[in-house]
Amino acid sequence: MKELIRQFLDEGLSRRRFMAGLSLAGLSTVAARSMAQTLTPFSNKPAVPPPVGSMRSVTGTGGTLFVQQLKDAGVQYVFFNPSTGDSPIFDAMVDEPGIQLIKGVQEGAVAAMADGYARLSGKPGVCIVANIGLPNAMTQMVNAFKDRIPVVTVVAGFPQETVGRELPQEYDFQESMVGPITKWRWTAQATQAIPETTRRALKFATTAPAGPVFLTLPENQLRSNATASIMERSLFDVPMLIRPDAAAIERAARMLLEAKNPLISVGDEITLCHAEREVVALAELLGAPVAGQGEFGVWSKPFPTQHRLYIGPRQRTMRFPGDVDVHLNLGNHYSELAGRGAKMISIRLDATSLARSEPVDLPIVADLRLGVLDLMAALKALAPAARLRQLAESRSGRVHEYTRAAAQMRQAIVAGVGNQTAIRRERLAVELEAALPRDTIYVTDCDSGKAMDPLMSFGGDDKTYVCPGPAVLGWAAAASIGAKLAQPDRPVVAIMGDGSMMFSGPQPLWSMARYKAPITTIIYNNLSYNNERNRIWTYGAGTQFKRGIDMTCYNGNPDVDFAKTAQAWGVDGEVVHESSQLKAALARALRANVAGEPYLLDIHVERDGIGAALSWHPEFSIADQRTRKV
Repeated sequence: MKELIRQFLDEGLSRRRFMAGLSLAGLSTVAARSMAQTLTPFSNKPAVPPPVGSMRSVTGTGGTLFVQQLKDAGVQYVFFNPSTGDSPIFDAMVDEPGIQLIKGVQEGAVAAMADGYARLSGKPGVCIVANIGLPNAMTQMVNAFKDRIPVVTVVAGFPQETVGRELPQEYDFQESMVGPITKWRWTAQATQAIPETTRRALKFATTAPAGPVFLTLPENQLRSNATASIMERSLFDVPMLIRPDAAAIERAARMLLEAKNPLISVGDEITLCHAEREVVALAELLGAPVAGQGEFGVWSKPFPTQHRLYIGPRQRTMRFPGDVDVHLNLGNHYSELAGRGAKMISIRLDATSLARSEPVDLPIVADLRLGVLDLMAALKALAPAARLRQLAESRSGRVHEYTRAAAQMRQAIVAGVGNQTAIRRERLAVELEAALPRDTIYVTDCDSGKAMDPLMSFGGDDKTYVCPGPAVLGWAAAASIGAKLAQPDRPVVAIMGDGSMMFSGPQPLWSMARYKAPITTIIYNNLSYNNERNRIWTYGAGTQFKRGIDMTCYNGNPDVDFAKTAQAWGVDGEVVHESSQLKAALARALRANVAGEPYLLDIHVERDGIGAALSWHPEFSIADQRTRKV
């Protein structure tokens, strides 16, 4: 038996063979399992990455082939909620130290965790959900699809021999169901094809424009055995480091040099291409104002929001800078907005959406970092340094005057908050800005809370902002777990409204507690769908507005105590009712994170906007509908 243990510890004898040897040595199954479990932590050796460009042949179940291909593709984490059908996948992970399983207790949370990981790591997020639970995951797949995030969603498909028989948990056309929200979807056709199908899924998910893909591995294939080739990632990875057309870049440079009132708009493709510093350098070289994205459609802030050239969201008509003559759009999906007499230059990585809706005078397909570097080189080649300096100074002076006035207005707003007891969003923004370290990852899907963004600093060397562009709620809490896995040495804060927290439920808190994820979760609790009511009353101005009645958006009665909810799921927390309590509460949360624990703050914030004071809602009692008390 000593030799058996030595082989298990020193030579990597598999757990399965080790237990078989113990059974032959006379140990009961329970005793063998107990010994294996005790020794496993000492026997697991760090995973060694495969050599670049390597290929190997593997024989095993479909589950084994799938796991080995993930491993050689560099996948470190698999987010999952299990089902009976995908058990061969998890059997294959018993002796595989190279991949860590992260469990979620609802499919939507699992998909959002994979999404958050992909956004902050630049790697594909892989999630496995039950085929019957796929519709739960689809809500969060929408966020990944609209924001071009590489997520691979996998299900153990219905056994091929049962397809079409309408068994209790079977439904037809599963691939078609996810069609509108995936870049690609496929069902593996044979066990030996699983690695190839997996490689294709990873390639399609990560090749720009990236996006979620859907992969079905039928149960019978996962159980069957086959031999197939496993490939290291570089053999199927397709870097999209595309340089722009030189003639187009020179034309763009001439247009920008001759422009009287240029504008730069920035978008998420800058973040995806890691071009943030280059874009700041270009803006400063031109002295041009920079506009970001609006309320929806944004998932990152690629330009420092407190930079002296940043003027806020891009609108079709803007008081400042007024009538633009040349508009340079850099990676912004929603800023190809035709202006009066303005020439549009748009540099995009995603050719499918470039010039999709409105006219673009000079469309350029390129990696944003390479495109901006080439544009700066062209500008410097066409104009001497003295002219570029004079041009930047003449343009930037006007921009600085505008942004200085905007900063003074923000300071006046902050100063006007005062020390009143009730928590206003402006006060919360001030306290967050003071408390959060500059390298914090700020994960949010808080609709009402977006009004805090202008009072805080994001981008550049300051906080990283991450938010789902289409604003499908129930995302932030789970996505923050993926973000923390991707960047474990940076503070992570998840902020969401009470509405979003009730969309996702407390399920992500379970994963935070199990995996000791040191994340601060903040509930921006105004007991309502506050912004939804504001939009309904402002844009609709229908009967509810005219009669001063809110039929749909008040979330009080019952008033949910999210701190108690968190404690039930193993996460400590507290309720914050008064502005004077904010500083100390945030400090306690961050101390808990430093100690390696998650923490939740249920912060009660004043409702604001039209109809904000209303707490009326249509009264109805199901109990009163009874004819007998049962």
